[in-house]
Amino acid sequence: MREWLVIESSRKNSVFAPDSARVPAGYIPRDEAERLLGRHLGGMVWFTKSESDRMRQHSEWMDTEPQWSPLGFWGVG
Repeated sequence: MREWLVIESSRKNSVFAPDSARVPAGYIPRDEAERLLGRHLGGMVWFTKSESDRMRQHSEWMDTEPQWSPLGFWGVG
């Protein structure tokens, strides 16, 4: 089974956060993000603007939540 990172805005929990900041920005497989960025991404991590841009350009980046398959892998929903 593949682990996916949920990319969220750091402003999502601020007092006056707009509703758009509360929606996840995207999803990317953890193994691909670690390979792309060259670092371990366990736990809560912060990304620079350039790292975020690189992840969004990756072919496995998704704007919608990946759906679980009964066959035991993630797929496009």
